[in-house]
Amino acid sequence: MAAQVRADEDDVNAVRLRGRLSSVPERRVLPSGDEVVNLRVVVRRPDGSTVDALDVSVGPGPGPGGRARPGEVGRRQLADAERLAVDQRVEVVGELRRRWWDAGGARRSRLEVRAAAVLPVVGDREVNVNA
Repeated sequence: MAAQVRADEDDVNAVRLRGRLSSVPERRVLPSGDEVVNLRVVVRRPDGSTVDALDVSVGPGPGPGGRARPGEVGRRQLADAERLAVDQRVEVVGELRRRWWDAGGARRSRLEVRAAAVLPVVGDREVNVNA
């Protein structure tokens, strides 16, 4: 049964992560020609017993020579995300999304964080890479 949401309720989908980049950022070109940069961020659980490796997607952004449309990130944000280094501490601000695709005749999905911003963290302070 589908969940019912009243029209006067405010929905919130906001994610803020602070953790360590665990793999090299990977730029991908989507079938639409748009580009994304995929990251994996490792975050310790509150009790410190283990970690979660979370998939983060920066984009979509315009392909070569294109300009960002509403809802997209700019080419500079894609480039900044792609330059992040493995083991670098980062802060991610975005929203949780479910992504769907077809693979091997089956419909598949996964949850990922769609990042509006990914900033390197120095000490306890994030650094604005767009300054």
